[in-house]
Amino acid sequence: MTNPTDQKILRKMLRKQRLTLTKPQKKQLGFLATRQFSHLQHRFLNKKSAKVGVFIDAFGELPTQFLVNYLFLKGFEVYLPVVTHEKKPLSFVKITQQNSYKNRLMRHTFGMRQPTKGKKIQAKQLDIIIMPLVALDKKGNRLGMGGGFYDKSLANCKNKPVKIGWAYDFQLVEKLNVNVWDIGLDMAVLPSGLMIF
Repeated sequence: MTNPTDQKILRKMLRKQRLTLTKPQKKQLGFLATRQFSHLQHRFLNKKSAKVGVFIDAFGELPTQFLVNYLFLKGFEVYLPVVTHEKKPLSFVKITQQNSYKNRLMRHTFGMRQPTKGKKIQAKQLDIIIMPLVALDKKGNRLGMGGGFYDKSLANCKNKPVKIGWAYDFQLVEKLNVNVWDIGLDMAVLPSGLMIF
């Protein structure tokens, strides 16, 4: 079991570190991570019109704008997470390149941007999910923001989606203590390279 105090301290420290980065620094690191992602090899990434779940950064996370643009360029179907209730799993709604950073996104109660309308699908219908995180370790364990949305959403998913962490290099720690319900990563993309678990 994870010590909640340790998690709290780690979350606070790494979130603070994310916020010290300047806009140009974040943009550059987002670009470098997208370049790393372009080298990733997986059968789902070769699939025409693969369904990819991704998030729009909102709390100092590694930016996803270059990544979203790359996904559209490759012809993937892009889905954003939608919070319907704090105790329920996430739903995912397909977006187009035209509305990805424009009007049809609103901020939900927890501050992230999500589509206001569209057909909702479940995480298990995605081929790939690119996940935000506060920290990850060398075994692919992930520490999220604390809401448990991704853990709930992926709890009953077996063979897909492929779970990819999206993070700054400093978010990689030696070891995280995990709970039985914590969902780990299959891969991670950092500005400096790729990790396969």
